[in-house]
This record gives sequence, C-alpha cells and structure tokens, in this order.
Amino acid sequence: MIRGIYTAASGMGILQARMDATSNNLANVSTTGFKQDKVRTAAFPDFMLMEKVQVNVAGRLMSNWSQVGLTNQGSVVTGVTTDFTAGLLYQTEKETDLALSGEGFFAFESLESGENRVLYSRDGDLHRDAEGFLVNSRGDRLLGESGPVRVGAGNFTVNPDGLVKTAENEEIRLTVVDFPDKSILVKAGNNYFSAPSGEGLALANPGVSQKFLEKSNVDVAGEMVNMVEIMRAYEASQKLIQAQDDLLGSAINQVGTVR
Repeated sequence: MIRGIYTAASGMGILQARMDATSNNLANVSTTGFKQDKVRTAAFPDFMLMEKVQVNVAGRLMSNWSQVGLTNQGSVVTGVTTDFTAGLLYQTEKETDLALSGEGFFAFESLESGENRVLYSRDGDLHRDAEGFLVNSRGDRLLGESGPVRVGAGNFTVNPDGLVKTAENEEIRLTVVDFPDKSILVKAGNNYFSAPSGEGLALANPGVSQKFLEKSNVDVAGEMVNMVEIMRAYEASQKLIQAQDDLLGSAINQVGTVR
C-alpha cells in the first residue's frame, strides 16, 4: 500500500511539471518567436542509472528531488526539451520588424543587472531607441558583426543575407548564429536563450525577412487537450492516494484486533 501511494505521488509530481510547462506554453501563444517546452520523464529504475542534475521546468530550475526513502516505483521528471521548430511568419509592414525564415537566432546585448551579456532570441519585434539603435521591448540592442546595430532616423533595408543598408549608405551585417547542438541552449527568461561562449556559428545567409515577424510554435489545440488530460489524470491520482490511505488506515486499525 505504501508503494501504491509512492507510485501515485510520483505520477502527480510529473503531472504538475507537465501542467507548469503546458501553462507556460499557452501563456506565450502570442509571444513573438517563442519556442514551446515538453517535459521528459523516466521510470524510477531507469532514473537511478542517471547522474543527478538540476532540471529546468518552464523557465525555472528545479533542484534534485528530496529523498523520502528509496523505492523503485513510479516515474520522475528528468528534464525539459525545447521544441525549436520554426513558427509561421506573418507580414506587418513595420520597417523595424525582422524574422528568420531558416535556422538561427538574433544576438542581443543584454545589460540586465549591470552585466554585459550576449543572449539569443528569435524575437525580431524591434524599434528604434533615442539614439537610433535597433532594440527590443526590453531596450536590449540588436547586435551586428561590429557591435550594436544603429540605423539612425532614416529608412533602412535588410537583405535576406542579413546586410543592413541605412539612409546614410552605411552597411551593417547582422549577427545571426546557429547552434549545431541546440541542447546546450538554456532558456534565460524574457524569450532569451543563453549559450556557452564560442559555441554559436555565424550564418552567412540566415534568411532574414524585413517587415515580418515569427509566431510562436505553440500548438494551441494540442496544448488545451494536454491540459484536460493532465487535470483528469491528476484527479485520478488523488483518488488513488485517498483509496490507498483508506486501506492503510483500515489495516493499521485492524492489526492486533482480538476476535
């Protein structure tokens, strides 16, 4: 009976992690260039063969599971996989909107917490700041090969190969990088990914589309179905734990009863 409770409880833990990921996916349906997450699981005996690590669920780190005694029942969360499938592009007619029709990520100079970091995103929803630099909604500057991209106040064009031509006839090549092993990318919040220094490969022809944006790749219908399935499975697990608890209580109360 104790094993039954552990099995149901581990299932509820997985369902909670899946619900967190699904809720986060649905919350970002309208986020430009967002990539949805999927929870990975493993049976407990298989998990015991793996190295203990921290796993990232819906943008936050979960530390190792607290041990309450070893059992070989149930399953555990082993991590979260990001689906890097490209979203659909749609036209906006806004000069500062950029999208990538192929692989790769835009590079941004992030000054969060006073630290100068390079972060990566598929979100090309940009505007000019007061100094004429292309920035995102957080004010982080889009990077080119020679630093932040400054287009000034005039019109500009962006070729598919990432070459920016300003009204002053200045040419700037955007920094668009890809990662052969995307598993090294970690969601850093605010629709960003971080990666170890030196791992990104610059793309010579990244397929930049000006006046377009990329939709998120979240399958709304699929995620809604997942949410309903998770809720029903969670309720079933709760009922199973209650039934196991009732049986355990009956067994304890009847032990030693003299008839």
